[in-house]
Amino acid sequence: MKLKRYLCFFASLFILGGCESLEDTYKDYAGEGTIRYLGKCDNLSVTPGWQRLIVTWTNHVDPAIDKIKVSWTLEGVTRDSLLEKGSTECNIRNLENATYEVAVRSVDKDGNCSLPVLDSKRPYTLEHESILSFTRMFNKYFYVKNRLAIVFSEWQSDVETASLNYYSGGARKVVELDSVFVTDNKYYLVPDEIDPGTKVTIDRSGRLSGCSDLIVFNPYELARDYHVYTPEFKKVLREKYGQSEITEAFVNAQTELEIDYDIDSFEDILNFPNLRTLFLGKNRYLAEKDLSENKDASKVTDWDISAFALDVACKINNLNVKHYNDHYFPAGEFSFVEDMPNPTLPGDLSFFSSENWRYSCSNEEYGLGFEVIFNENSTSGWQPARHSNAYTYEMVVDMQKDQFMNGVLVTQKSSVVSAYRKCIAKMIQIKVSENGETWKDATHVIENTLGNTVGESTLITFPTPLHGRYLKFVVRDQVYLGNYHTVSLGKIRVF
Repeated sequence: MKLKRYLCFFASLFILGGCESLEDTYKDYAGEGTIRYLGKCDNLSVTPGWQRLIVTWTNHVDPAIDKIKVSWTLEGVTRDSLLEKGSTECNIRNLENATYEVAVRSVDKDGNCSLPVLDSKRPYTLEHESILSFTRMFNKYFYVKNRLAIVFSEWQSDVETASLNYYSGGARKVVELDSVFVTDNKYYLVPDEIDPGTKVTIDRSGRLSGCSDLIVFNPYELARDYHVYTPEFKKVLREKYGQSEITEAFVNAQTELEIDYDIDSFEDILNFPNLRTLFLGKNRYLAEKDLSENKDASKVTDWDISAFALDVACKINNLNVKHYNDHYFPAGEFSFVEDMPNPTLPGDLSFFSSENWRYSCSNEEYGLGFEVIFNENSTSGWQPARHSNAYTYEMVVDMQKDQFMNGVLVTQKSSVVSAYRKCIAKMIQIKVSENGETWKDATHVIENTLGNTVGESTLITFPTPLHGRYLKFVVRDQVYLGNYHTVSLGKIRVF
């Protein structure tokens, strides 16, 4: 028993002698003792404002805190501000268009800092996309002589104030804009003549989502060299006049314009300062017997702005509008529009004889019998039987000799069953070749629009006389009752 007690006693001495104290070991790693960290801030919020960032936070209750340090970093460059310890908000001003990293730290009397709380935000500046995309208050505008016509956009709820500013008779005029005025005057002709050489501006102020500041935007100048065109109007100028680019020289030179087919609107006529006559539907040659229930009149999509444009052009530019066959609007709709009789084809067209011509078609099955289109004595026209797949028909004509051609006259079938009227060919490609291998487009565009009323003729004049032996005409099937396809043509004559 005594032996056991001695063994335990010596074992205890061995253990105590072989271990260092925990405190001594901690000092080896921690230096002079326990490290004490300052309590860090919490609930950091960084909100973008106008050329500033608004920073808020919640302070820690640590009594050792003496100051609050707010810093902001951009591209490795850091700036900071030292605030009193009770501060809970800081405005960082005069910032540029960039994303800043913001840090908030607690600081003690010795300058030691707590761990930071971090966030990144970008202030609102003139270059910010939200500023650039803020409503300009208008969709479009036109200078017509010394007057201004504006199409206002819908009033936006984030607009605080807005006004139109201009000079007339040497005096500054201001039109205050609000939701009622803009709604009631969407199409607005400024009542005064605007002094030449003076600026017209729209002033705006407003608020952006998530921004507490009222932003006063730079005045938006309505420049006099501003010209914007609708896609359909560009198509008209490209197909009719060969204008792939609408130049100032072309616009200034036009005293007449002809519009014949469906279009978005007539608004772009206000861009033409010297326009004196506008022809609407002049080149849609309808058969007299089809002028009533069979007529497929051309349409204008945006009626309100079109009526506004016609009224302004006639009132300010003394435009003369000649209107044919109820295209775009019924006869008698406007007192200032001249309603014209059904147009007739020019009487000096000299058509080629097709007596010895040879033909081929890319679709031998459904293109069967297409040759009748070129027979000047035929009245039947051509239409394949309906079928399930949509096909393209390339019809090649060998005139057997080289000739100079000025254009073609394409006439729709004079007798089409009502159910098939939507299948009348709407577009046609025309190509010319001297050897039957190398082809070039005969007109300004690849595809030419066709009038799609039963029996209607479309006169397609080539920009310049073309020399060749071969002609290629390309048409495509139209949809019939959703599941089937077919197409029809009446006659093609070359002159």
